[in-house]
Amino acid sequence: MDHTPVQLPVLHWGRQDAPRRVLLLHGLTSAAACWWRVADELAGAGWSVTAPDLRGHGLAPRTRRYDIDGFVADVLPIRPPGGSAAWDLVVGHSLGGLVATAAASADHGWADRLLLLDPVITVREEVIEGFVRSVSAEIRNADPEQMLRENPHWHPEDAYLKAQAARRTTPYVVETFLRDNGPWSYEKALAAYPRPVTVLAADPSRGPVFTAEVGRRIEGLNSGFRWSVVEGAGHSVYRDNPDAVITAALRSP
Repeated sequence: MDHTPVQLPVLHWGRQDAPRRVLLLHGLTSAAACWWRVADELAGAGWSVTAPDLRGHGLAPRTRRYDIDGFVADVLPIRPPGGSAAWDLVVGHSLGGLVATAAASADHGWADRLLLLDPVITVREEVIEGFVRSVSAEIRNADPEQMLRENPHWHPEDAYLKAQAARRTTPYVVETFLRDNGPWSYEKALAAYPRPVTVLAADPSRGPVFTAEVGRRIEGLNSGFRWSVVEGAGHSVYRDNPDAVITAALRSP
């Protein structure tokens, strides 16, 4: 199948000529602007930060298909400012973690290091329709005040931006992505990936997408793979605990 890329709108923080460059990839029903706290902190630490709206999200083009290879075709052409061939770091949350994994596996020279936040690396067939229902409901009921009540650790700006992003995508995007790609597993891709990878998973008490079982399997096959649980964090790790994400990003591999 031909995977024709679309040109993604991008946001930038920090100096374009900064010595370190990071790409941030958001999750399903989110958008580039949702990275505001992480992006601003990394820019303040001397990084050049780039974040696109993925296809079907934010202000990005809409397409007929939302297969994983299409997302990869969109993000691989996004290169660091200054002409460097590789990103020093790519951070991906949820869907963005899946896209980062698939893109880095397709081009080992694209990123020097991956930081994945509760990524949807493995999805079983029996959970797909449940995901469709819950995420579609999130779109229909996108209300920042309700999100804050359900997620008291979030900054109010997180709730507003998440609600805005959810309203800017559609049930068609969610349904097509989940039904046309699932089931899937990128465990073998991470097990074979030759560069450093860190996963920050949600707390087991809060229903993580990336489970300890998956983490242990990959860790046993790849010495460059590390994973840990962010205590108390839900699936939106970077909203619940942005400091944990920033610390992991700044840590040398």
